[in-house]
Amino acid sequence: MKADLTLVHPPSIYDFRKRNLKAGPISDVVPSTPIFEMYPMGFISLLSYLVKNGYNSRISNVATMMVMSREFDVEKYLGSIETEVFGIDLHWLPHVQGAINVARIIKKLHPDKPVLLGGFSASYFSDGIMKSYPEIDYVLKGDFQEYSTMKLLDALEVGRGLENVPNLVYRENGGIKKNPESPENSMKNVFLDYKILMKNAIRYNDVKGHLPYADWINNPEAVTIIEHVCQFNCSFCGGSNFAYKNNYFGASPIFREPSTVAEEIELAQEILGSPGFIAGDINLAGEKFYSKLFTEMRERKITIPILTEYFRPPSREYLYTLSRTFDDFAAEISPESSDENIRRFNGREYTNRELEKSIDSAAEFGCKKFDVYFTLGLSKQGEKELNADIEYAKALTLRTVPNKMPIYVFISPLTPFIDPGSLIYEMPDKYGFHITASTIDDYYNLLDKGNSWTDFLNYYTDWMSVSEIERLTYKSEIEMIQARIDEGIIENKPGQIIIDNIRKYMAGSDYEKDKRTYSHLSYLNIDIEWSRKHKLTRSSLLIYWYKKLKELEKEFEKN
Repeated sequence: MKADLTLVHPPSIYDFRKRNLKAGPISDVVPSTPIFEMYPMGFISLLSYLVKNGYNSRISNVATMMVMSREFDVEKYLGSIETEVFGIDLHWLPHVQGAINVARIIKKLHPDKPVLLGGFSASYFSDGIMKSYPEIDYVLKGDFQEYSTMKLLDALEVGRGLENVPNLVYRENGGIKKNPESPENSMKNVFLDYKILMKNAIRYNDVKGHLPYADWINNPEAVTIIEHVCQFNCSFCGGSNFAYKNNYFGASPIFREPSTVAEEIELAQEILGSPGFIAGDINLAGEKFYSKLFTEMRERKITIPILTEYFRPPSREYLYTLSRTFDDFAAEISPESSDENIRRFNGREYTNRELEKSIDSAAEFGCKKFDVYFTLGLSKQGEKELNADIEYAKALTLRTVPNKMPIYVFISPLTPFIDPGSLIYEMPDKYGFHITASTIDDYYNLLDKGNSWTDFLNYYTDWMSVSEIERLTYKSEIEMIQARIDEGIIENKPGQIIIDNIRKYMAGSDYEKDKRTYSHLSYLNIDIEWSRKHKLTRSSLLIYWYKKLKELEKEFEKN
């Protein structure tokens, strides 16, 4: 079936299956592998918007299919797709090598079909992309580009000029033209409709192509988002208020209607029966917002497990209200550092006591799991400060026993890049950083020529060299795994395998890999999962049987 737009998600590095990459810990705290095969949430929203407005659209997660099979033929697959426009995401910069190479393949196979690029990194480097990469025809700048995408499809369909497509960057008369933004690109167009996602997977006979990431088929999870633009300015974040204001047409948080958020979760429960993640700090949205949201959730009888995230430690009163709405909820927060001065300098202003009280309150009110994330490579952080982080992280892990709520503490490096548009990237001297790449070509070459995760780094700091970042990363992760073993959060044998793996990895020797070749090095999948509880639905049953069918096919191939 022919599509008007095919949304293609590339791997981080296109030729990863042929190269001896040492990706290390760069994806250890996210569900996807180091190939970053998870496509952005905007794909589902774009799909939903276009389908509801009468367009045929599909998702083709090339990265996931490459991770799931070494034999998957990318060119054969892309060559079989019938579409008017190919859209590739370059949201986070680690996808630049994969995005450009997939675009080249598409142009070789479909020379008359335009290739559209979108996302934060595409927006930031739009000039450089248009100058260096002729296989890219258009870039849509900014966030939430559902309306602009539709206007582009309209213009191309009838052969009109492109001047009325908001936010579009394109070539004209030998130069680069940039259209102004439009108020029609707004939060009101955003809706993550998992019913359309599932229908489309069947309609195009392409289940794998629509999977959000490789392991999603084993443990489906749904996502919703509560706001546009962040209210904070964490120094390293390319999605901060500062970055939005200066690059992505946004300032001050704009919150979605609570009823819309609740409707998305209800759909996820009805269609997938899966756990759901609410992205954005519900507590900081204010009592009026979360009271209405929770009322909506109760009225819709939401019973799936819910993961909530926080930018500041939520209060006891809020957590009590949350527990009255959800029987099964988990929480996560990123204090970044145990040193309150370092935390404040990098954009997080709260005390360790506030954090500890919040964790204890969450446990009191039935929270099933609390994840706490610390970061290695921050401004003003040397080995002494990191050692203090490790000890504090261990102390937090100890609270697991009296609270009877597992507290998973992670320490991970800023990898592989400091985000373009972030405060550090724009003002490195102020933050004691040395940024070693600046153009889109620089980043392409880092990923194209490097083999180890430390080859990819685009920075070092006044307090840590690249080699120190590498050494201290391994040290901290070994200590965190040992703390999990000591407190009984994970069993001794799998924990020791991880520790042995890290040591072998450091020495450059072979190590015991998970069933998935490109899975995590330093943490277990269970560490980052908040639930495996699913409700039985028609779609979840289809997912289960599809998974079993693929397992059976692999068994036949072996025999």
